[in-house]
Amino acid sequence: MYYKYLKSLGKLRGVDKPPFSCYTTSINNKERVLIMTKRVSKKMREELSIHQTFRMYDYNGDYNPIRFIAAHKGGIQMFSNPGELVAWAKTPEMIAYALRTKGADDIIMGSSSMDFASENGFDLDEDATILWDEGYDMYLDEVASVGTKWS
Repeated sequence: MYYKYLKSLGKLRGVDKPPFSCYTTSINNKERVLIMTKRVSKKMREELSIHQTFRMYDYNGDYNPIRFIAAHKGGIQMFSNPGELVAWAKTPEMIAYALRTKGADDIIMGSSSMDFASENGFDLDEDATILWDEGYDMYLDEVASVGTKWS
């Protein structure tokens, strides 16, 4: 709209410089990002993904007990209700932390992905169950030392 007004007054000749320079800068930045992502080797991406071991999806501090688990991308997804993801963890310590933070139900069910863990980022089918057992045992040891689960 403003462009048409300036053009009707005859004050706009050629390319309007400030918007054009912003546009060119944004295009250059996008190209730079694409070049940098291509330069990152596969090994570096794998190393970065290895360091990502935990993600909390339920940020409120409320009691939201974990009732269901599934193997996913080399880690364990923990759900409170079907479709309600609470956390994802790749180490026993982080599994124990999620259980300590949100609580655990008396019965925790596992999906069939736990039985076929090699299809979900684990080396062997048993690895997901082993990972979960180590994390859950750490949580139970913490509960035993404190004396109670949730107040």
